[in-house]
Amino acid sequence: MFRHSPMIIVASNKGEQGQTIVLVAISLFALLSMAALAIDVTSMYVASTEAQQAADAAALAGAKAFVTSGYTTYPAGYASTSTVCNGSTGLADYEAQSALAANTVAGVRPTITTSCSFTNPENPTITVRVQRPALPVFFARIWGATGPTVSATATAEAYNPSGNTVPSETNVKPWLLPNCNPLVTDPLGNGNCPPSGGTKYAFFINQADGSVHNPGSFIGQTITLEVGASNIDTSIPGITPLEFYGLHLPSTPASLCPSSATVDCGNTPGPYYDEIACFNPTQLSCGESINSPSDPVYVDNRMNIGSGAPLRSRTDQGTQCLIRADNPGLSQNQDVFAQQGPGLPSLIQPGANSIALNPSLAGASYVSRSDSVVTVPLFDGSNLCTGGDCSQVNATTVVGFLQLGIQDYAGTGGTGSIDAVILNASGCNPTATGTPVSGGNISPIPVRLIQTP
Repeated sequence: MFRHSPMIIVASNKGEQGQTIVLVAISLFALLSMAALAIDVTSMYVASTEAQQAADAAALAGAKAFVTSGYTTYPAGYASTSTVCNGSTGLADYEAQSALAANTVAGVRPTITTSCSFTNPENPTITVRVQRPALPVFFARIWGATGPTVSATATAEAYNPSGNTVPSETNVKPWLLPNCNPLVTDPLGNGNCPPSGGTKYAFFINQADGSVHNPGSFIGQTITLEVGASNIDTSIPGITPLEFYGLHLPSTPASLCPSSATVDCGNTPGPYYDEIACFNPTQLSCGESINSPSDPVYVDNRMNIGSGAPLRSRTDQGTQCLIRADNPGLSQNQDVFAQQGPGLPSLIQPGANSIALNPSLAGASYVSRSDSVVTVPLFDGSNLCTGGDCSQVNATTVVGFLQLGIQDYAGTGGTGSIDAVILNASGCNPTATGTPVSGGNISPIPVRLIQTP
């Protein structure tokens, strides 16, 4: 019999013991490296997005300065373009720089450079470039590399559609003003102003082409608005008020107020009151009809008829609430529009009541916005009233818009008298076609981002 010897198996992989640990270590290193690289790439992507957002915000803020300064309405009479933008200390430069405070990149405020173009004076542009150097990185530090730099560029424009072929539309207060500038007489002016004949008042807007008509520079000038059935009232010695009509705006959408459906500054609110004290989102467009049976916007003749002409007192009460004035007149803790002289912007000084609502304004000498800034539509100046009490009204159309800074209200016997500073004007080209350019809720001149050249 044959006897089999036991089989001895010799391990042939004795020298490969521990290689799994090495493979795992290499794999972990590769995975961690890819994760770190992914974090770096993601960080750069996020930082790049933040940089673009910061550039966009700064450009829009800078373009807004063109509007608040009044430059877009009368560039020919402006003191100097360097006052608005010079790359460092102009109004637009400052606004762009201030916007970066709330728009950091990777937690750090980026550096900024600004430049402006006045090739088209009524539609100036500002270009903003932001940079964020030395981004925090993880993977790159392994190789001793410094963090990369991200940058972004944006260009924004303040667009005054006056005289152009693009119509405009804007949110407005319920006041309809004639296209009559009582501050300037002009033999070639508006034949509808004053209605009694004699020397004509100049246009605000040239109704032939929609361009701004600004002899003597009405920007920055004070104008008195007064409720009345006729266009111009010359009965007050030393004052030539511009009489206006109260408008009925659609109740839908409802007026937007700070805390509720209505705001009550010690008065009984109502639709017309809310449209002054608050904000009605209804937009009026160039050429829109007023008093037409097909249009929901019409002159509310309760300004002139009815027991005590009720809307006159509502004008005073709503204006007081809007500008946050303690009493009629100046220096009643409302915002102040400080006039700097011809060719210079009116600077807005925050009033004590605005500071009480927003304590962060306490240290500010000037602010860039105010609830006292409003937009009102213009019509051709013809007499809308067929009766002395305005019991019947004629149809008309919107020919432009004025942007006003309200300074005070009379408040004497519910007269509906308002003093305001003219900040901007925007005209309607009667041949304009296409989609309207929408203004903001406080300005008929919108600012918009445009493609960088």
